[in-house]
Amino acid sequence: MGTRDPRKRGRLVAVTKFPVNRSFRAHPSALSQVREFVRDQSSENGFDQETCDDLVLAVSEACVNAVIHTGSARFEVSWRTQDPFVEILVKDEGVFDSKVPVPEIDGTAGRGIPIMLALVDEVTIREGTRSSPGTVVRFVKHVGAKSKHEAAV
Repeated sequence: MGTRDPRKRGRLVAVTKFPVNRSFRAHPSALSQVREFVRDQSSENGFDQETCDDLVLAVSEACVNAVIHTGSARFEVSWRTQDPFVEILVKDEGVFDSKVPVPEIDGTAGRGIPIMLALVDEVTIREGTRSSPGTVVRFVKHVGAKSKHEAAV
């Protein structure tokens, strides 16, 4: 079931689980519920605290974008563990606004995607458009054998 078995000395057992999907209201008050969902899934799968923290922050960044920038009524977070990685999707109902942040104008805004890239092994974004709304951010974090990914910060 993707959980740690003490008899296996901390190694992840089982390979694939069905995705766990949760839908959230696209409102700032839902962000704490998202973080709790990611922590619960991390704990259920026996991930260490550093992995959990990385996933919580990366997913939070994508969800903040869904709440603030998309005009969506709801967004969905999907969690799937498949040894040796976890895949998380954040799906909204909006249009992706691609722009390069300008710190002098945007202040601290515009750092979400670089933060996501630094915390997980893969980030892909399928951009929602006006003719086909619904942006999907996909995260992959290797959790079995040590990842070869190192982020440049």
